[in-house]
Amino acid sequence: MAVQSGNSIDLAAECLHRDFVHAIPNEVTYKAFLEEVRADYPLSDRVAIMGSGNWKFSLNPHKNFSEYHIQSDIDIAIICRLTFEQAWEELRTYHRKNFYLISSAKKIEIKRHGENVYSGFISPKWIPGKSSLKLKYSLNTNKYSNEAVGYRSVNMMYFKNTDEALDYYVRGFVLAQRKGSNHEL
Repeated sequence: MAVQSGNSIDLAAECLHRDFVHAIPNEVTYKAFLEEVRADYPLSDRVAIMGSGNWKFSLNPHKNFSEYHIQSDIDIAIICRLTFEQAWEELRTYHRKNFYLISSAKKIEIKRHGENVYSGFISPKWIPGKSSLKLKYSLNTNKYSNEAVGYRSVNMMYFKNTDEALDYYVRGFVLAQRKGSNHEL
């Protein structure tokens, strides 16, 4: 399906539900990789590699819609309300405990992350300081940076539900369509 001619919601849904992705084109290997991630997030509704590792091209206009390459990272979407809420609670707890101690720049950064949470996604790497969830995130992303993904750096985003995940990725497809990208997925 071509990015330019496709419905952005359909494109995002197709990518979220694929049996293989650009970074792991073998269905059996991709399924095994996802099972490894699911084992650490057993309450997740869905786990998928997204980003350029899924559809071969970055949808980030600042990256000039560049093709997936040796230095590309792997973006994992984990759709799990509980994990999303745990990360939000840790970020919120940090903010409550440290509001009067943190710099203005850190407050602005946390506010931006709050806007992302409002949009239904979060990453534990946004939690300042020490955090058990942030440690688990770091250990897991290191574990997932394995042979299946060419030992590339791994990032994860936790989504509140499927609608929020689709909304997040639809934005990238809409931007690509506005820029006239006609890459094939």
